[in-house]
Amino acid sequence: MNKKIEMIKRIARWLAIMMVFFLLFPAGSLAEESVNPGDQSVATTTPDNLSVPLKGGSEQASETTNEIETLEQVPEVNINENVDQQIVVVYADSGEDNVKDLALTTAEIVSGEQVSNRVDIIEVSVETNVEALMADLEQNPNVLAVDKNEKIEVTALPNDPYVGNGSAWQFQRIGADQTWNQVSNADPVVVAVIDTGLNPNHPDLIGNVVAGYDFVTGKTNVVDLAGHGTAVSGCIAAVTNNGVGSAGITGLANVKIAPYRAGGAYSGDTQLDVAYICAAILKAAERPEVKVINMSFGGYGTFSSLAVAVNEAVNAGKVVVASSGNEGESWNARVGQYSYPASYDHVISVGAINKDNTRSSFSQYNDRVDLCAPGQSVLTTARSGGYEYASGTSFSSPIVAGACAVLMAADSSLDADEVETILKNTALDLGTPGSDAYYGSGLIQLNAAVASINASETVGSTYRTHVQNVGWQGWKYDGQISGTSGQSLRLEGIEIEMNDLGTDLGVEYQTHVQNIGWQGFKGDGQTSGTYGQSLRLEAIQIRLTGTAAANYDIYYRVHSQNYGWLDWAQNGGSSGTQGKSLRLEAIEIRVVPKGTAAPGSTSRPFIS
Repeated sequence: MNKKIEMIKRIARWLAIMMVFFLLFPAGSLAEESVNPGDQSVATTTPDNLSVPLKGGSEQASETTNEIETLEQVPEVNINENVDQQIVVVYADSGEDNVKDLALTTAEIVSGEQVSNRVDIIEVSVETNVEALMADLEQNPNVLAVDKNEKIEVTALPNDPYVGNGSAWQFQRIGADQTWNQVSNADPVVVAVIDTGLNPNHPDLIGNVVAGYDFVTGKTNVVDLAGHGTAVSGCIAAVTNNGVGSAGITGLANVKIAPYRAGGAYSGDTQLDVAYICAAILKAAERPEVKVINMSFGGYGTFSSLAVAVNEAVNAGKVVVASSGNEGESWNARVGQYSYPASYDHVISVGAINKDNTRSSFSQYNDRVDLCAPGQSVLTTARSGGYEYASGTSFSSPIVAGACAVLMAADSSLDADEVETILKNTALDLGTPGSDAYYGSGLIQLNAAVASINASETVGSTYRTHVQNVGWQGWKYDGQISGTSGQSLRLEGIEIEMNDLGTDLGVEYQTHVQNIGWQGFKGDGQTSGTYGQSLRLEAIQIRLTGTAAANYDIYYRVHSQNYGWLDWAQNGGSSGTQGKSLRLEAIEIRVVPKGTAAPGSTSRPFIS
């Protein structure tokens, strides 16, 4: 018994000694000393030194080094404050919380916003080197681009200097008045308008608007406080034939607007945010029903995030259209420079013309301009629910975007490159012959473009001419003009083919050439005339061949030096002049069913 009591006392003494030992030497301090025997400070990021220690209590240190798993951990960014500290991150893949892959901490990031599942805005703390952080993020395999969150201006001008008292002249100028009821498509073609939003209750837009997104408010219900987006949208798809106000360039074709609001915080605000623009482009690129994207804005900086977003839209097969810019005045420091996104590859850059078919003085020009359209005193829808005249390449761009949509509505098999080619080949050449920096390939002619599509579905002719100083022009179709007028340029050669739709129908033609006379008949796409010899065409004869020729008449007329347009010749008759040393400058050809009335007077087609 005594031995047991003694053993208990020994154990108790041993436990007491151990308790005293651990009280004197805590295990945590021994472990910490072995791991970090020096300074116990925590590192953070500063502009000059990326590993300067932050001294202070353990509670503060743990707060400043929390790794960000979601942007909900930080306050929502105010895009109008501390803009210099804001960056845009575009991710390669969609994800609810892509930010967690960036390994950022609350010491580096003070606020943020997930704009979409592929775009974040992040506000960097003032203690953090923004450029160094951006460079680090660019190395992340899930990051496509990193940019400062800059502002980009819409390309509208104040109404005052350019307001006129006319009607919607833009429709007649590009032939849209002839196509408004020619295209009827069951499935809608959607044009995404990335702008300041839209007034969806405008009486001339109701019914032509589908779902979009308001990135400013983060809601699906889009508003327009600035007014620019509503004006742009009206140029495309104001309801036609409803007895109200104006009409859009798309007429009765089933074309809808998907509005994406990327800025415009108040009336007259002309600024859009790069982050919202990129998110909108990427969202539009994902939608199969969106065929065309219009961007009536531009900037002169380097926007890697914008370039990445545009490239994704192009790769998704979208027709991307943008305004060339309003800095074309000779006094402007930006004159002749590249504006973006218009100057990116595969983007249709659109300049503006006035009622005289000359470049609007403000219209930016450079070798990236592709086409032009009306853009000065254009009548369109206003945010108030009424109408207004607007000026700027902001409004020439949607007119072209609307034309692209009409072509895709007329033929759903067309791809983006084919649409652009059709518009360029059928454009009215302005300025210097051929494509130039001021007008691109020329003023779009929607009626000719639609006719070129329909030509593949009906019997008709296609033809092209070789023009002095220009060379071979693009192919034209029944009723279109090939050549020039008012530029004193001679036709030197011509080629004509038939769209026979499988029938036995051909064509042959001969030309009267300077110093040579009548050359003899050529047929079905062969060259009649000359080129490279500086010899003018003076007259032409055209006739149909094959068993189906009895079912059709071919009419043609020429624009002759000193006379202008002569009357229509038909079925092999001579058109032009002979013995007067006068050049042909342009030609128009039409094939019609036998017995159809002539397209005009036939009394004086030839002068000798």
